[in-house]
Amino acid sequence: MIWYKFHLGDYITHTLHLSDAEDLAYRRLLDLYYMSEKPIPLETDSVSRKIRLDLDITESVLGEFFEKTPDGYRHHRCDEEIARYQRQVEINRTSGKRGGRPLKTESVTETEPKVNPKQIQIQKKNKYISSDKPTRFEEFWNTWPQSKRKVGKAAVLTKWQKHNLDEVADRIIASVEALKSTEQWTTGYEPAPLTFINQRRWEDQNEPVQPFFARRVV
Repeated sequence: MIWYKFHLGDYITHTLHLSDAEDLAYRRLLDLYYMSEKPIPLETDSVSRKIRLDLDITESVLGEFFEKTPDGYRHHRCDEEIARYQRQVEINRTSGKRGGRPLKTESVTETEPKVNPKQIQIQKKNKYISSDKPTRFEEFWNTWPQSKRKVGKAAVLTKWQKHNLDEVADRIIASVEALKSTEQWTTGYEPAPLTFINQRRWEDQNEPVQPFFARRVV
């Protein structure tokens, strides 16, 4: 193992009675156990040299914190951590053979349909257009005078349905009827239908508009 969990609270609780040398021996024995991922060898002379401490101190710590077995001095907490570490290593190895971990944004199952983001945008854009309810939009569009500015019918229809302009259709159509005979509109300076709808121009008329042909020329 290249690292292991060190539970400081547990360690201090169980080692308060140790001398400085015994405490150092215990820490070095734990490091040796985790690095080799196997029990401490029974040859205590060799072990004491590896941890660079006296034999009597080494044997004292081994006798108190480790269990002597035929295959070496075992430490149950170390065995649990090593087993957990090895399981994780195996999982990572298996994932690597499969191409790595799946991204969090990827579907867990292959049976789930993949959604095209562009298709979602198209559906949102068209949800106002594909309506079975009768609309007065065509009446508005036919009322609008023919000119090079009369474009973008689909976009205007989307705005019309999005803002439910059927509710004020009478006022909108009456406004267009009045404005299309004014000097501005008859001389080619009328707004585009989309601009008219976006800016709610019909709300600007507080009084009837006098047609251009009805004005008295002085």
